[in-house]
Amino acid sequence: MVAKNLFVCMVFALSCFGFLRFAKAVVAQDEVDALQQIATTMGSTYWKFNGNSCQIEMVGMTPDPPRNSESSIACDCNLKNSTACHVVRIVLKGYSLPGMLPPQLVKLPYLREIDFALNYLNGTIPLEWASMQLTSISVLVNRLSGEIPKELGNITSLTYLCLEANQFSGIVPPELGNLTNLQTLMLSSNNLTGNLPMTFAMLGSLTDFRINDNNFRGTIPDFIQNWKQLTRL
Repeated sequence: MVAKNLFVCMVFALSCFGFLRFAKAVVAQDEVDALQQIATTMGSTYWKFNGNSCQIEMVGMTPDPPRNSESSIACDCNLKNSTACHVVRIVLKGYSLPGMLPPQLVKLPYLREIDFALNYLNGTIPLEWASMQLTSISVLVNRLSGEIPKELGNITSLTYLCLEANQFSGIVPPELGNLTNLQTLMLSSNNLTGNLPMTFAMLGSLTDFRINDNNFRGTIPDFIQNWKQLTRL
């Protein structure tokens, strides 16, 4: 009987320890610092992030958020061998942020998804992003310019890439054909020229492909008929 009671007490104690460990889990301080740098680079005058709750409390150009703006940060507190929570998704959408895309994203090693749509971000896509394991990038409706970096082709984990409604110019880099996990690719409403690269024949997982409102030339490539998953062109 004593042994049984002792076993029950041990199970209860371990359960309490696990609960306390989860309850005390907070966002890693280096990631909290990185988020501050990211907000500054993007031009946010106001920024307040609660690392205990993984909640954005203030962001933008004014204390009050614009109508229809959207901000959120998602954290994972259950990663193996980690006592802290880690940032896995950032949404800063519709804040008219006037800065640049932040190279500091590389300081968030667990980050997988970003949505910076509907801002006034300028410059181009940081080459630092090429070393990350992102699955989703949206920079829809900004003021990004220059050529699309060929280094984006290194992010082979991408399933969603939206560069639509910016000012990108030049040819589409053939290296984007390395993104064989892509399901959505949006390049519409830019100043892109040339032909679609033949390497796109490898993008057989695409379901949504948009290239309208550019300056492409030539004919529709034959390989598109082999994209059996495609539902929107």
